[in-house]
Amino acid sequence: MEIFSRKLRCDSMALRILVAEDSEDLSDTYKVALENRGHMVTTARDGTQCLQIYSDFLKNKNSESKSFFDVVILDQQMPGMDGIDVADEIQRVNPKQRIIFITGYGTEVIKKLRGLREEVEVMNKPFTLKALIIQIEGWSLFSWREFAKRGFKDWDGYSGTSVPVGPSRSTGI
Repeated sequence: MEIFSRKLRCDSMALRILVAEDSEDLSDTYKVALENRGHMVTTARDGTQCLQIYSDFLKNKNSESKSFFDVVILDQQMPGMDGIDVADEIQRVNPKQRIIFITGYGTEVIKKLRGLREEVEVMNKPFTLKALIIQIEGWSLFSWREFAKRGFKDWDGYSGTSVPVGPSRSTGI
């Protein structure tokens, strides 16, 4: 559905993103592309380093910052710990952590995701940088679930309508 790929975030709102990718070229490409969009990106080369960075971040956060990363991007196949194991450890600390798996083994990963919580999304390689940015910034399934959990309580202000604020059938988005 087109609704899930619409950009909702304000351009001035930087996201804190942790990327775990064992390919240095891919990791650097994601980092540059996301930083060019104004996001703060930290990279890890394997699952163990990703968990260490996540743990260190929690220990060293200051009172003005958020407690967690906005998004954790995990390659499924990494040295040391694979993405599923890393996601499981992260969700033990923060069950609401949004995680995006990037993998060339989509079907296998989806079967293994059954033990993880809903906040997990999967992107199959190959994909474009634009697709990655849309997934991170756009109206993803994760955002849709969060919006739905609030029960569409914020209405559009028009008398007698039942169209929630946000995407509307009348605007075609």
